[in-house]
Amino acid sequence: MRVGDLVKVNQQRGTGSYKVTIPRGLGVIVSFQELEDLHYPKIGTFNLGPIVHVLLNTGETEGFAHQSLEVVNESRR
Repeated sequence: MRVGDLVKVNQQRGTGSYKVTIPRGLGVIVSFQELEDLHYPKIGTFNLGPIVHVLLNTGETEGFAHQSLEVVNESRR
């Protein structure tokens, strides 16, 4: 997955029996944003992974977890 790829976005929200998938349509990856590690004293440190910013076919740019994206067509760069 890289900048310029065409992706299908199915946003996943919630967890377990409350998990819902929302189809958001197609979009183009415009950037990646690395997140700092989260640390909770009783749980420990973990990383949520990068946020992928996508220009959707609605004209909006939103950030998604990479699990919500499926590459439809790779960029030629």
